[in-house]
Amino acid sequence: MQTTIINDLERDYIDNDKLLGFIEFMFERMNIDKELELNILLSDDKKITQLNKQFKGKDEPTNILSFYGYDGEIFGDIIISIDTLEREAKEQEKDVFDYLLFLLSHGFLHLAGYTHETMEKYNDMIDEQNDLIKEWKHEIQS
Repeated sequence: MQTTIINDLERDYIDNDKLLGFIEFMFERMNIDKELELNILLSDDKKITQLNKQFKGKDEPTNILSFYGYDGEIFGDIIISIDTLEREAKEQEKDVFDYLLFLLSHGFLHLAGYTHETMEKYNDMIDEQNDLIKEWKHEIQS
């Protein structure tokens, strides 16, 4: 597997081995070539605001950005703001690591071609994210 995780912020709940296991599971489950390169950056609001402004024209933080691969060997890049993730998890009363998996699966599905420009597509995408997490947790507990 050609996955790199760059973690700018050390947090006790971030387990790179578990994240890599979840990513490998998603590649297999979605029948996507695991040899494609995937880069993940776990950073802060400052960094994601810079990227959001540069690439999306929005001068504000967001929880996640994903960028499609630019050649046949690169699946894409996913950037997650840990600052925003932690705020949103607290507001929604969710486990922080589970919410990290939720956002990671969201970015992964975008790279796999999922969109959410309609409410129906949004709900389908959310359902698929939840299914991925549930199936992976079941698999690692078996």
